[in-house]
Amino acid sequence: MANYAYKDKERRHIILANEALEEDRNKFFYCPNPLCNSKLFICAVDGSRKAHFRATKSAYRHIANCPYANSAVIFDDNEFNRATFSFENAIQNLLVKNNSKPVMIDSKSTSCGEPTNHTLRTIRQIYSMCKQFPPNYSYGNERIGKMILDDRTAYWYSRGVFGFKIIESCVNGRFYDNDKNEIYLVAPIANPNYNFILSIPDINLYRKIRNMVFENKDKFIIVAGDWNASNIGYDYFETKIYSDRQISILN
Repeated sequence: MANYAYKDKERRHIILANEALEEDRNKFFYCPNPLCNSKLFICAVDGSRKAHFRATKSAYRHIANCPYANSAVIFDDNEFNRATFSFENAIQNLLVKNNSKPVMIDSKSTSCGEPTNHTLRTIRQIYSMCKQFPPNYSYGNERIGKMILDDRTAYWYSRGVFGFKIIESCVNGRFYDNDKNEIYLVAPIANPNYNFILSIPDINLYRKIRNMVFENKDKFIIVAGDWNASNIGYDYFETKIYSDRQISILN
């Protein structure tokens, strides 16, 4: 499911689910994934705040491994407080070692002292949010395209991938080096021009992540990191992995 879709196959004109009208109920729209030609239909347009697009027709299903056919991208904006979200702070918290406590940001409270909603914290939460809005859309203090490298945002990164980013990646060939404690991934999925090196100083954490990736080599892997150019060569970027919170498998 998705919070937005495209009116045209060329994907130039966006329609947001919460802006769809009753008259749009029987129209079809195109998946946000540029690789997927599934036709999406609006669901719950009768005043529901949870209106969304889904591939409801069996003849127009998502392609295999399309993120928008995956429950990982389900995101309810009403559950989170975007005013308190800082992408940089969120990624920095993910980079804290497993045995250390991340910096917590309090959510707003009602007059009775009960929390109203939460700030995005986990990589899955941030990833889901990024997938549910167009690349030019802003959430908190940053645009979606600046937070994530995927097939939708690849054109934003013609000069490389630097700084705090989430990458949507996959395995291509041999993906680890036990002597260096490194994991190797490529992205974006459709046209994997970039190579990513996950350098993992902790041997136990390295083995845990290596095994996790090995068991899910056919799936998409999302990684949060502070990316820098590698001395291996052009189009190679690396980050340190301090915590298993930095990586997640899209099932």
